[in-house]
Amino acid sequence: MSKTELPVLSGDTRLAVAREGGFAYLPGLAAPREIDCDRLTPLQWARLDTGLRALVALPEAALMSPDGRFFRLTLSSRRTGQPHWQRCLDEPHAPAWLVRLWRDGHAALDEEVPSP
Repeated sequence: MSKTELPVLSGDTRLAVAREGGFAYLPGLAAPREIDCDRLTPLQWARLDTGLRALVALPEAALMSPDGRFFRLTLSSRRTGQPHWQRCLDEPHAPAWLVRLWRDGHAALDEEVPSP
């Protein structure tokens, strides 16, 4: 599984976005948001691809602070569940569109993803 090179998105691709870390475990906040590429419109698909490619340039989360929160993004095969790509980003460095994606799901892709 590659952490740096983003694979090409396909109809079999599922993105899981989870918000992790912090002192308190809150199940509602810990559940990952799952987005299946085959359910996206062509415009949503293109925006997701653009946004994910921009994330590759951001620094990986430190994961050292006991109270720090971070976002874990995982691309995997819907068919096999096999992960293909993973990235962790500290919450303060996460772009606004990623926070909206985690909070609102694929509907957040109806808004334009800002260019890096």
